[in-house]
Amino acid sequence: MPFMLNHQAHLQCVGLLVPAALALCASAASVHAAAEPAARGRALEYSVINLGPDAGLAVLNGRGQAAFAAWSPDEIVNGFFDGQRVHALPSLGGSFTYVRGLNNLGVVVGQSEDALRNYRAFSWTVARGMRALPGATLADANAINNRNQVVGGVRAGPQSFYTRANRWDPNGTLTSLGPLPARISTAWAINDSGVSVGDSEVQFQDSHAMVWDASGKATDLGKFGGSQSTAKQINASGQVLGTYYKDGRGIGFLWSRTQGMARIGPDSGAQYVTALNDNGEVTGNNLVANGDPAYLYRPFLWAAGRGMRPLPVAGAPDARVLALNNRREMVGYLERTLQDPHSRRAVLWSDVANPVDLNTRLYRAPAGLVLYAANAINDDGAIVADSSAGLVLLRPGKTGTAAPVLGAIAGAPAADTVTTGATVDFTVSFVDSAVAESHLASASVNDGCSQAAPSLRERRGTGDVSLRHTFCKAGAFTVKVKVTDRAGNATQVQRRVSVN
Repeated sequence: MPFMLNHQAHLQCVGLLVPAALALCASAASVHAAAEPAARGRALEYSVINLGPDAGLAVLNGRGQAAFAAWSPDEIVNGFFDGQRVHALPSLGGSFTYVRGLNNLGVVVGQSEDALRNYRAFSWTVARGMRALPGATLADANAINNRNQVVGGVRAGPQSFYTRANRWDPNGTLTSLGPLPARISTAWAINDSGVSVGDSEVQFQDSHAMVWDASGKATDLGKFGGSQSTAKQINASGQVLGTYYKDGRGIGFLWSRTQGMARIGPDSGAQYVTALNDNGEVTGNNLVANGDPAYLYRPFLWAAGRGMRPLPVAGAPDARVLALNNRREMVGYLERTLQDPHSRRAVLWSDVANPVDLNTRLYRAPAGLVLYAANAINDDGAIVADSSAGLVLLRPGKTGTAAPVLGAIAGAPAADTVTTGATVDFTVSFVDSAVAESHLASASVNDGCSQAAPSLRERRGTGDVSLRHTFCKAGAFTVKVKVTDRAGNATQVQRRVSVN
């Protein structure tokens, strides 16, 4: 992938996002800032919705909408799920787009290549499509709040490859977040009060965590006795979650203007923090084994009043917590066999109770679907997870969408490697919420070899697709299978196969 921020200086006066009037609705649309401090019991059953063809980055908002970038060796697939269907995100005219942020108004931000091969910050909505954010043509948008304020980095000068932290306002104003860095500064997150956080290189190779108020004035948080620091998250009340680095080890901290800095865990430890909610609770993972045969972590929940509490891991040698909501529900994964990603299972913790394997709570899931890791959760309990069938959304209850739900493409060795001339029988299972629906299947393999039509069997909302293919030459190829119902609702899954 090219350098992540690669623009030339070329000003373009474009309207920033959606009309500024939408920003007035932000407080009504925000997630549950005053949500219950602990999770109440939920009916743990989830409908599955296919999002992207591979694992990737996903951002989930309070309305159950998701923006995602799913990557594979061939491409990055960017999309937005509006609650009922997935919309594909195009580029600004080039070959690259990468989603980074989403707010409760359904505005997506990130970075995209334009026709001149400049890497530009963008915003996107279903109604208005892709729009380049104003300013220099080397920029990246990292986050957006519910007032449609965007933060990220913008080229520091006409000939510079470094970027400076900036904020875009809904009226198109671009505010530089000072002070001038030695080389690079970046804003990573912003809350609905317009306070943003990030890091700035105050001297050469000396980066400090920064907090910028609504006017753009900076507060340098320093390094807390370490070699450098960064701030990545901020909640509704202005509490900041970050990491400082000491002797090569990451140590989490929580900072606020009223309470100052609180260290998360001992100064002698090593950890990475993953999430902060509006109640000041933090999740993260402590390093417990460093090196051969693997790096092993133990997840935790931390709060200023209660300190660090370990999350139970059901005997797994390695476990990670990746996301947290305002109901003290957390998601992540357990790894049952070291160095085998296929042994991972997506789990849910409610407070510090035993983890629930989300694979055991799926409603009418297709055969062959395995949830490997859960990456995001909102206050309504919707979850985004990586699975054997790519990126999926888990919606609480028994109502998914009208599109069929597909499992993984089965067939060929588990190592995804076959020999030239091999004939492989692939199968994909699917389910549909409408038991009387009928479907069509299509399939392709991008190896240029003779293609056979797939066959489909179904009965009362469940079915499978079969494809027999002979690989006629060596290389790395992608098998794609799509299932479409009579109304045109379609879902596609894919699998990479290496031919030797």
